[in-house]
Amino acid sequence: MVKKYAIFFIVFYTFFCQAQIADTLSTQKAQRSIEKYDDYIKLRLGLSNSFNSFRIKDKTSRLDFTLSPNQRLRSTLTLIYKFIEIDLGYTPEFLRFNKDDAIKGHTKFYNFGTRLYLGSWMQELQYARTKGFYIDGNDVGSEQNILFPHFQVQKIGGSTSYIFNPDFSFRTIFLQSEWQQRSAGSFVPSISYYFTQIKNNNPSKDNIFDIAIGPGYYYNWIIRDKFLVSAGAYSGLGFNSTKTVYNDGTPHEISESLSFQAQFRLTAGYNSEHFFAGAATSLNSFSYSSDTLIHVEDQQQFLEFYIGYRFKAPKRINSLFEKK
Repeated sequence: MVKKYAIFFIVFYTFFCQAQIADTLSTQKAQRSIEKYDDYIKLRLGLSNSFNSFRIKDKTSRLDFTLSPNQRLRSTLTLIYKFIEIDLGYTPEFLRFNKDDAIKGHTKFYNFGTRLYLGSWMQELQYARTKGFYIDGNDVGSEQNILFPHFQVQKIGGSTSYIFNPDFSFRTIFLQSEWQQRSAGSFVPSISYYFTQIKNNNPSKDNIFDIAIGPGYYYNWIIRDKFLVSAGAYSGLGFNSTKTVYNDGTPHEISESLSFQAQFRLTAGYNSEHFFAGAATSLNSFSYSSDTLIHVEDQQQFLEFYIGYRFKAPKRINSLFEKK
């Protein structure tokens, strides 16, 4: 029954989007309030903290705790030119503020993500792998934290979004490869899909599939031409399937349920022709019940501070990408 509702919801959403796209294409904008930097090479240095945590509520034992990685600040140097993006990640020793592996365990983290823009469509792709989690002892009445050094989470997925207002720039929010010249907002419906694999040092692993669809809205507020405050939110209804796979001969277990997704993002930035800087934070949460007694919240949190510089690309480089 849950699958039927999910399929109906997705089909309805597809037809809705197609109708809205036709209306949008028939409306021509005389002027767009977006400054583009297509012929510039951008260098961007960011300091970020990104992690995946799980909040678990068990009605039987009345436990309410969060399984978290030991968070670390990371630095990334990014080079951007047109559709090319090259990232180099390295965190020097003096930026490693939290040297508390003995208390919260050691976490290994790797992630990769990109966004593609095709007209009014935005495609986001993401891969993340995290190993090493812990439970705060205060959550479970223990004097010490409970460490799970072999607990590993791999997540791959993304989202497909449609931006209805052509005068609204998503690129202003993320990498500032564009700049919003006048304040604008847009209705941005999205469909998101993620596959998550969770395993520990035991003979089983959980394969989790989430899909959600729903409306979103984002607004870029421009202050005195050079300052930006951007905020947005998205909420989705979807379907969750969790399959527990055993490698010792035990029959597999599958649970299915409705899921709810909520996403929030807040950005502040400064921009000039060459120099730009800003800070951004976001929360992406999937909530579902693995059975009638256990409620799970899969949360992805992100915080970043960045500075950047643009300079004109040499004519020889621009000529390689010009349409003939």
